[in-house]
Amino acid sequence: MASLMPLASIAQPAPSTVKQDSLCVGAYFTEAQGADFLSAHHPTDLQAWGRRADTIRRRLLLAGRLSNLPARPASSPVIHSRREMDGYTVENVFFESVSGYYVTGNLYRPLGRKGPFPGVLAPHGHDAQSEGRFREPVQKRSATLARMGAVVFAWDMIGYGDARQSGHKLPEAFRLQSINSIRALDFLLSLTDVDSTRIAVTGESGGGTQSFMLAALDPRVRVSVPVVMVSAHFFGGCVCESGMPVHRGPGYQTVNAEIAALTAPRPMMLVSCGGATHLWIVWKN
Repeated sequence: MASLMPLASIAQPAPSTVKQDSLCVGAYFTEAQGADFLSAHHPTDLQAWGRRADTIRRRLLLAGRLSNLPARPASSPVIHSRREMDGYTVENVFFESVSGYYVTGNLYRPLGRKGPFPGVLAPHGHDAQSEGRFREPVQKRSATLARMGAVVFAWDMIGYGDARQSGHKLPEAFRLQSINSIRALDFLLSLTDVDSTRIAVTGESGGGTQSFMLAALDPRVRVSVPVVMVSAHFFGGCVCESGMPVHRGPGYQTVNAEIAALTAPRPMMLVSCGGATHLWIVWKN
């Protein structure tokens, strides 16, 4: 296996130390404050939203240190141990996301059908660190989508499942997981049986954050279905969601509802866990 030395440059803090008061962690706003924020920043027209969206996207790239991604490794993905199940197949996968650092996952495909198929990325949440992508709901969701006719890739968050080259609580976990999500999308699009015009992402909890963040950053995602994490007051309580100042900076503030809205006019389905919900969608005429 390649040296892990390049990971040091990914996982360490940026040269200018992040101030804790620039981070929006957990329930940083009350629900009323979140609603007031959206009302105060509601765009008056499409052009106003375009300017606001550009500002938010630039902040994500700058504060998340994603403006210049590490070079994509030249090594090829490894797909092995194919198993035939009831209406689908499942295979083990690993590939480098940055030099010396590996993404581990499972690839689900329809059985006995001819593609090209839609592709679905399935990031998992924080529910069970020992299981990662092996958690039962992730497997059931992936298998069901494969039976319905999609190629599905479910992969481990850093420090979960088989991805044990590092822990999860890295100072720049947001950056590394965002890179992993982009490389997972690269992998899915490299498959000859995947239709590049029909790509979706869906996940819950931290996987919900990965879903709307990836859709905001990468236009190759055509449909996104984040589950329970799109909020105007809750920012995510893990370093992989709110450990870098992507929501707040000098003269700048945003919330996850605005970040999710960067996906428009591509379709997004929001799944809530109930309670007060503020839904703000920008549509292009």
